[in-house]
Amino acid sequence: MPLTLSPAVAADIPALTDIYMLAFQDPVTIACFPRTPSIRRWWDSHNAEAFMGNPAARFIKVKDGDRIIAYAKWNVPLCPDEPPAASRSSSSSSDPNLLPLWPDDADKALCDRFFGELVNKRKEVMGERPHYYLEMLATLPEHRDRGAASLLIRWGLEGADRDGLEAYVEASLAESAFYEQFGWRTSGSVVILEGQYTELCMLRPPQPV
Repeated sequence: MPLTLSPAVAADIPALTDIYMLAFQDPVTIACFPRTPSIRRWWDSHNAEAFMGNPAARFIKVKDGDRIIAYAKWNVPLCPDEPPAASRSSSSSSDPNLLPLWPDDADKALCDRFFGELVNKRKEVMGERPHYYLEMLATLPEHRDRGAASLLIRWGLEGADRDGLEAYVEASLAESAFYEQFGWRTSGSVVILEGQYTELCMLRPPQPV
């Protein structure tokens, strides 16, 4: 059955959380967000707030039949007359430029350090330039290598190229070669856990349409 691409809706949030929990099993993610019921509720709330409170957020899903098997969260530049996202005063800020208030079961110190460095690095690389930001890309493990991630990436890159804008993503060392296939190149890195984990910050210039 062919895979289908479409915008996600708020009713999809529990399925998106399931995919995130299963897709991200690296030591940093597990340390930041232990797999507890309260962490799951926080992710549901965090994504729900992005749906309702962040006009820049675009949740895109890939389905195999009736089942969602992958999703992406792209942040796109706002038009001048669109309102900004919610501020950090929210319990789970949906603005990627602000750190949210972490759930109690999270390793808050590690979250602040890791995600804080990622935010600062993106600001350092991008400055005030408008860009497309691939904040989240997750696929169910049993459905990897079927092209779902490529569909989700191309959705955002087509918009970036159409608008003549750069695209930004963060990736592990293991994932970097995959993103390079789409034109991303490393522009910086964040190293944590005493050098045991490196996240690459990758930038892609717009391509001719």
